[in-house]
Amino acid sequence: MPSLPEAVDLKYGDECPDAQVTEVACVALTLKRTGRQRLPSVLILSECDIENAGDEEEVERKCEGVRELDLSRNKLKEWTEVFKILRHLPCLGFLNLSYNMFETPITDPSEVVSLTNLTRLVLNGTYLPWKDVHILLENAPRVEELHLCKNNYKKVERPQKKYTSVSRVHFNNNPSKDWSEIEALGQMFPYLEILILAECPLGKLTPDGHYRQNFPNLKYLSLNSTKIADWDSVDLVNMFPKLSELRLQQCPLYENYKDEDRRQLTIARLWRIQRLNGGALISDEERENAERAFIRFYMNEEVRPKRYDELVCQHGQLDPLVEVSLQPEKEVHVTVQFGDITMQKVVSVYSRVLDFKKALESEVGLPASKMRLFYHDKGADSGLAYAPEEVKINSKQLYTMNVHSGDEFIVEPKNVKQ
Repeated sequence: MPSLPEAVDLKYGDECPDAQVTEVACVALTLKRTGRQRLPSVLILSECDIENAGDEEEVERKCEGVRELDLSRNKLKEWTEVFKILRHLPCLGFLNLSYNMFETPITDPSEVVSLTNLTRLVLNGTYLPWKDVHILLENAPRVEELHLCKNNYKKVERPQKKYTSVSRVHFNNNPSKDWSEIEALGQMFPYLEILILAECPLGKLTPDGHYRQNFPNLKYLSLNSTKIADWDSVDLVNMFPKLSELRLQQCPLYENYKDEDRRQLTIARLWRIQRLNGGALISDEERENAERAFIRFYMNEEVRPKRYDELVCQHGQLDPLVEVSLQPEKEVHVTVQFGDITMQKVVSVYSRVLDFKKALESEVGLPASKMRLFYHDKGADSGLAYAPEEVKINSKQLYTMNVHSGDEFIVEPKNVKQ
């Protein structure tokens, strides 16, 4: 397994290229080109099979000036090797140790390197015990963004110390089910502004939660793909005093609702939320439409949510919307007039004129070829009646004439020339 300096050489190279020789008038001129003098400030060494730090002088020489270090998905097992690397990166602002399988916890906290400039720390999939997380945070006093995803955390250890620098926590895909455990994160990070709980099997928010005390500064909350299944949990989102953006998708709660109903019913319940599931800010018009739709949705229900009465006080009692079908009629009821004979017929709008004539042959006593057919639009749909007009194209379908129920057809025999 390569050490860190060896992985650097493999990825970025360290050898000077061969000297280039040019001959001019029998005089050899050697043009020297030096190799890479410094590594980039963003050093990505993910999936390089790194198992140890290697020679510390080499680490210091090669990593001078590095400000961001990605060591994710390597073979690091001992914290002593990690600290050998970190002590030579005084300017480090970002560190990613995700998916390294540390076999032993941090045994000697005195060995931990003080990372005074670190602002982002990623520990996804490391399964670190909470004790180690606390030791790292205590030695990185400026961390603002912390990633603890996929660490199999069912419980959140409550420390004596609070970390006031942390404002963003990614806690995705941990098996925490109880809201009380999530509240421990708020206690640990009192200035938390962003909390991402996507894919945690969280079943509900609890009415006895301390939302104002534990999350006084929370502005963004993601509950995507959780197990939230009741509207009471959505109502409790209003208890976060500064929350303005919510992600709530792919939850059991929404399984029996249409997309439009999901959004409108959620917006109507959450008066503080300014953005729902990304996208543009919720406009005043969209919010009012959602609140009115909420009233109509529950107006005929025996059990109504508390929010219903609040919105009725604001918008008043509303009439139900009239359902208007925009689909065309497939069959129409028409009158057929032949001399003194009047008949009522039900006919498909997809019938051809010729088919319609043939259906009338036995009743008018004329073959289709001897009929003249006139269509009389009675204005049942538009309110404007028109004079009868002869239909001369037998292949024409009735719907192309915009036939409606209540219209009339007149049949006359063709004049036979002698």
